[in-house]
Amino acid sequence: MDGPADPPSAARAAQEAAPERSEAALWSRLSAAQGLQATAEAWAPMAVARIRGAQAAAVMVDPGHGRPLRVLASDPPTRLPSSEALAAAEGAIAQGRGVVRGGAGGPDAASGAPVAVAVPILIDGEARGAGVLELAPQSPDALRRAMRSLQWACAWLRDAARAERAEAERTRYAQVGHALHVVVAAAEREGFETAARAAATDLAARFQCDRVAIGLRRGRTTRVRAISHAAQFGRRMDLVRLIAAAMDEAIDQRAVTLHPEATAEAPLATRAAAALARAHGAGHVLVVPLYAVDRYVGAVTFERPAERAFTQTEAETLEASVTVLAPVLEEKRANDRWLIQRAGDAVAAHLGRLLGPGRLARKLSVLAVLAVVAFFWLAQAPYRVSADAVVEGEVQRAVVAPFDGFLAEAPARAGDRVAAGDLLARLDAGDLALERLRLVTERQRRVREYEQALARRDRAEARIKSTQIDQAEAQIELVDARIARSELRAPFDGVIVSGDLSQSIGGAVTRGESLLNVAPLDSWRVVMQVDERRIADIAPGQGGSLLVAALPDRPFDIEVVAVTPVARYAEGATTFEVEARVLGDAHRLAPGMEGAGRISVDERRLIAIWMRPLVDWARLTAWRWAPWAF
Repeated sequence: MDGPADPPSAARAAQEAAPERSEAALWSRLSAAQGLQATAEAWAPMAVARIRGAQAAAVMVDPGHGRPLRVLASDPPTRLPSSEALAAAEGAIAQGRGVVRGGAGGPDAASGAPVAVAVPILIDGEARGAGVLELAPQSPDALRRAMRSLQWACAWLRDAARAERAEAERTRYAQVGHALHVVVAAAEREGFETAARAAATDLAARFQCDRVAIGLRRGRTTRVRAISHAAQFGRRMDLVRLIAAAMDEAIDQRAVTLHPEATAEAPLATRAAAALARAHGAGHVLVVPLYAVDRYVGAVTFERPAERAFTQTEAETLEASVTVLAPVLEEKRANDRWLIQRAGDAVAAHLGRLLGPGRLARKLSVLAVLAVVAFFWLAQAPYRVSADAVVEGEVQRAVVAPFDGFLAEAPARAGDRVAAGDLLARLDAGDLALERLRLVTERQRRVREYEQALARRDRAEARIKSTQIDQAEAQIELVDARIARSELRAPFDGVIVSGDLSQSIGGAVTRGESLLNVAPLDSWRVVMQVDERRIADIAPGQGGSLLVAALPDRPFDIEVVAVTPVARYAEGATTFEVEARVLGDAHRLAPGMEGAGRISVDERRLIAIWMRPLVDWARLTAWRWAPWAF
């Protein structure tokens, strides 16, 4: 903080003369302060006393959620922060840096307007609040010095807020540790009774309680099921009845009750807890309801002597521990019941509600279900097997590359209709033409050499040259055949069902590579992928219908031709390929169209059709576990 202050006014001098405002007393109070509230109350008068020109000081914190700032402490205590001070604090918190509001005079400071400066209290980059000073009109240099002093002074507030947060974190960790130990103590026991008794004993020892009791709700009353340090207790004991009454009192109010009340902010009824305290000498009784599975299932009572009251932190820790313990105890209580008992209770409850008076809607619902079951059992419907289908050409001819080469031209592509002899693709024959020219030249040279041998009457040489001429002619014929085969033409009238070479002009092709597939225009087949669980119902000769996605308003009649006995696994299912032919006019179909096919098998009960998958699964499961049953 800054050095000696300006000569104070008469009122200021009177305040500084007071013992509680002496510098030593202020420093002592600030050094001994614990927590942000106490530190703020000691910091404000110290800031007014030590920072030159300070008229008032305040510490404000941000409660969050858009609510206005809350003043922790101010000096003078009776003076409210001015609008400039509030604006400076809000700006400092929002911007995370020092802010000045109001006017600062020039050399003649007395003519200036009052000034408010604020510095944020930053913890891990987050502004928790701000320290604010209201200053007399000052020159810019004096204002800068006051801002530096305020920044140094706010270190006290920052350290106090950081220590308070650390203490809150330690408290939270302690609560988690206590809750974990209680849950472990209950979870490691087998039955509900032992788990509840272990949890009650652990809570009593851990929090130094004279007695801890756990009760469960049954109907509209609570029954005490476990008491700390007590293996057995009588259900009719006066103590047990008083504890149960205190538990009912807390559960009915759906709140934690404490006797005697530590605060009157939210008064609750504690007559039953007071009766328990009077009857058995408990100075303090804390009752925490057990909440699990969207309902209150019981409560826990904690008793302490008069000289050891429950602090706010202890009450919150106990509430957190009970909140974590509730689902564990409820699960163990449910698991302790016999399975047949649980099933019998459920059946009896439903039958009672069904056959008893009232509940007309439930009765009508059951009658409706019975009527639906009767309808499905008696109703008949065609049994059809549905499967994904695709249209293919009945005959498909592959157009392949006759030799290794490069693609020179591809006038046709998938979907084009072609006539027999139409050019589909052409390979580059430039190298073959050069090869043919070389062979022709070679043949002419051999012919001249042959004639020269005849002129010399060299019969042996003539026969050799004649053989070489025949060889050259054969090679020329071979090259001519390859040049002719470089043009790929349609073998018949049809449509190209696959292959698009328009984007591969100039690309290399290898001998035997399939370039295009051609199918006739008037002959189609339908390939369906039938699930393995229905393939046994399919046989050649069965009729059905086909509906493709491209023609959703025009079904086509089909007839099963063959069932391929080879399984295919795809998309998590095993299917078999079933081939069918299209009956009637199919000129609107095209290869590659996809849709759904339905094969008519026979007439069956409607319920049998719908329950077929479940029945098959049950039979298979039963056979696995009881093979002698089939």
